[in-house]
Order: sequence, then structure tokens, then C-alpha cells
Amino acid sequence: MDNFNTRYEKELAYQEIASNKYTLYGILIFIGVELLIWLLNIIGIFELNNRIMSMVIGSSIVLFIPVILIMVKGDLSKPAYKYIAMTQICIITGTIITFLSYHATLLYVLPLLFAGHYRKRSVLWYTYVLSVLTLFVSSILNYYYGIMDTNLLIAGTHQLKWYLDLIANGGSFTYNTNPIFVILIFACIPRSMILLAFTFMIQYIVTASQHDAARIAQLTYLKETDSLTRLFNKNKYNEMVSMYYPNVDNITVIFWDLNNLKIINDTYGHEYGDKALSALASVLYAHSDEQCRRVYRFGGDEFVMIIDNPHDGEADRIISAVKDELVKRSSDISIEISSAVGVASGNGSNIIEIVKNADSAMYADKQLCHHR
Repeated sequence: MDNFNTRYEKELAYQEIASNKYTLYGILIFIGVELLIWLLNIIGIFELNNRIMSMVIGSSIVLFIPVILIMVKGDLSKPAYKYIAMTQICIITGTIITFLSYHATLLYVLPLLFAGHYRKRSVLWYTYVLSVLTLFVSSILNYYYGIMDTNLLIAGTHQLKWYLDLIANGGSFTYNTNPIFVILIFACIPRSMILLAFTFMIQYIVTASQHDAARIAQLTYLKETDSLTRLFNKNKYNEMVSMYYPNVDNITVIFWDLNNLKIINDTYGHEYGDKALSALASVLYAHSDEQCRRVYRFGGDEFVMIIDNPHDGEADRIISAVKDELVKRSSDISIEISSAVGVASGNGSNIIEIVKNADSAMYADKQLCHHR
């Protein structure tokens, strides 16, 4: 179970990095869309004030720069980055809506979509609260400085025909005497409730995704992990040999075989045989990192470590360290634990042949052990 927890923590760190990368890509796409809209406005496709549009696009890009720099230069596995990104995205969307009003009102949902792929409810609700705050602030500032959403402020919230009939009959529009109250009650609160509905829906998706990811992680772990030693099993070995190692330029294979397992089982019982296997497995696992040094239970008492692009002398150092640590483990369980070992290297495209060579070297070492 310790191995599972370790792999689970590594998977969480990987997901944190991946989610932050998605956020970074999303920000870059958003900036690209902003620049496209600005260009279309410049050439007359849209009819918004060029000065306002340029100010909005320029300020949002400037506000995005710190987040981009943090994510490009920093450690994307840090949990704080997502909160920094969500805060900045809420501020930026609020800034855009402040000046463009109903032209950009759908942007209120954008931070929630960014928060959703982190698959954490705390991030989602943090983003919702920030979105509501920016909604209230940007709506009020929009009244003074932006392109006003005037439908709320002129004689109520009627349909187009009502206004056209009023004009046809010689009437005129009267602005509400308390515009801030109207904005807060008739604009901010309904939009906040819509955002709340979106948040609950996204939370359901996030929760379902978390449960699915946990089940997939557990099933994957069971599928590729040996139940006794907690090392990768033959299924995982076959998968890596077929799909991964042929693409690695240089690999080293170290093949271990536990000595005298049958004698240990016959003399002390299978419980001690399992202890001996587990002792060797735990020593080997301590020298693996699941990225460039992976360990597999190849057979009953056979273990294989495959090293991607090893450093000079790396295999010899590992073999020596394992031998010394097995002596210490022998005293812990009061039986002698030793192993025969063989090593071979080559290009990953010849992985099957390299494993056979390591196996042959291990068998030769075992024969020497019997004659000592």
C-alpha cells in the first residue's frame, strides 16, 4: 500500500502540472481571440469605440503577463499556482466586462470553466466567490466608465416593441433615479444566480471526474502491480517492453534471482520465503524512481530493473548497494538473503535480446554461487 500511496501522490503532482499547463494554454488562446476581435474592430467588422477596445485588450494582456511568467518559469506542481491563476483570470474578465458590458457578459462563466479542469471543489467555489465579487464591482464601474447596459436603466426591462411603440407615440426614455440599486438588484443578483447554477453543474462534473480518476488509478495499480512485492508485475513489463523501451536510445537491464528460495520455504516455511522475496523487492524498489529506473517482478523469484539512458557506473553502484543492503535485511528476519545478478546494456530497440543477455549473465553468476 505504501507503493500505491507513493504512486498516487506522484499522479496528483502530475495532474497539478497538467492542469496548470491547460490553464496556460487556455490563457494564450484567450489572448489570441482578444487580438482577433481587436483586429476585426479595427477594420470595421465591429463598431465598438477603438480607444475603449484597445484599452481593454491591452490592459487584459498586461494583467495576464504575471500569470504567464509564473507558469513558464515556476514549478507547475505547486498548489498555490491555480489560486493565483484563478484570481487573475477573475480580475481580467471583470476588467473586460467593466468596459464592454453586455458585449462580453458571457465572460463571467470563463473563470469557472478554467477552475473546472483542476477537479477540486475548493478551487471551483473560490473562483465562484471571486466571480460574484468581480460581477458586482464591474457592473457598477461599467455604469460610470464603460459601454452601459442601458436596458436596465431606462423605464424598466421591456421588450423591443415596447420601446418602439414609445418612440412612435412621441414618448421619451427616462433614466431610473437610483441606477446603482437597479444594477445591483436587476443585473448582479440574477447573473450571480446563473453563475451559481453553472457552479453546481461543474461541481457535479468535477466530483464524478474525481471518483472516476480514483477508480481508474486503483484498477490500473491492481492491473500492473504484483500483490506480494508491490512492484510492477509481468503485465506492466510486457506493456513497457512492447510500447516504451523500443523508443529509448540506451538501456541497461539488471536481472536478480533470489538464491535458495526453495530451501527457505522447505526449512522455515513459505511465510519466511515471502519475507525473503519482500525484503529483496523493497531493497530494489528503494533504488527505483518509476521514471528512468523501473523494477518488475519478472517471475517467482526473479526481478528485473530496467534503466533508461543510465549514467556511467550506475548499474554497478546499484548492484553493490543492493548486495550490502541484503546483508542487513538478513539479520532483520534471521535468515540469509542473497541473490544472483546479471547485467546487460544496449539500444532499446533490442530490449528482448538485452533481457535475455542479462538473464544469461545472472544464470552464470548463480552457477558460480553454487560452486563457492
